[in-house]
Amino acid sequence: MRAAKRTNTKKEKTIKLKKVLTVANIQNQSITRLDWNGEFLNAFGRPQDRGLWFVWGDSGSGKSSFVMQLAKAMSCMFPTLYNLLEEEPDDSDYIDRTKLFNMQDVKDNFHTANYTTLKELDAYCEKRNSKKVIIIDSIVYLTKDWDAWFAFKKKWEKKKILIVVGHAKGKNPKTEFEDKIMFDAKMKIFITGYLAICKGRTIGKNGGKYIVFQEGYEKLRGAESA
Repeated sequence: MRAAKRTNTKKEKTIKLKKVLTVANIQNQSITRLDWNGEFLNAFGRPQDRGLWFVWGDSGSGKSSFVMQLAKAMSCMFPTLYNLLEEEPDDSDYIDRTKLFNMQDVKDNFHTANYTTLKELDAYCEKRNSKKVIIIDSIVYLTKDWDAWFAFKKKWEKKKILIVVGHAKGKNPKTEFEDKIMFDAKMKIFITGYLAICKGRTIGKNGGKYIVFQEGYEKLRGAESA
């Protein structure tokens, strides 16, 4: 005798689709942008106040100075955490940079930490009073695990500005991991010869160029290039 056909008692899962947006839905959304001015505005325009930035450059390019200047500009607008990994907070070079760029001017909004794992940094971000801007200097000292990094980025990119610092090999990020972060970032800034060049989605009226250190820039290129 033929066995009776088994009936599938499990209910099929219903896929809940996201809303299809009209042009009006898109254009009427409320967004906020960085409210800065001067050379940062001229170079980088007004990016949205959230999402992933990637800054990369070779040793001696002016990258560390640029990141500190960017940290100060961000600290004028938002509470900012500089997660220092490549150096230690008591290293003389880091202390000197905070003095050179007068970080005491933004002392209420600028703080430094040394969270050495993504789990630590994620736990910090979970805190109610965690900072709006998170600078990671540099990423390969925190993690080289793409899946773990991508999950962290997806979790926080709509709530915070994540500024990731990487190394360079020529004009490109040094490692495949850093290269993937660069392609994923909205704002991409390459540092070479004391010049920050914006390769991101928001570029200012001067074409996306920011001079990190005028004297060093002129010495390398000649004063007429300034």
